Amino acid sequence: MIINFRCKGCNREFDCEMGKIGINDQTFRPDFENPIICPRCGKRGIDDVLLTELGQSQMTEAIMDA
Repeated sequence: MIINFRCKGCNREFDCEMGKIGINDQTFRPDFENPIICPRCGKRGIDDVLLTELGQSQMTEAIMDA
């Protein structure tokens, strides 16, 4: 599944192939199969990026399909 993010480091929007997406039962945060990789900054953690409006729709679709 491709998700659209905005990097907090460089403020750039980018698409990233996240593979399978689930929700962690303990933290209620998304669990991604693949790492988030900003084209400019490299590997980023979940706290280093923001979901764009498009990304929010993509996440909702991915979670509803799971």
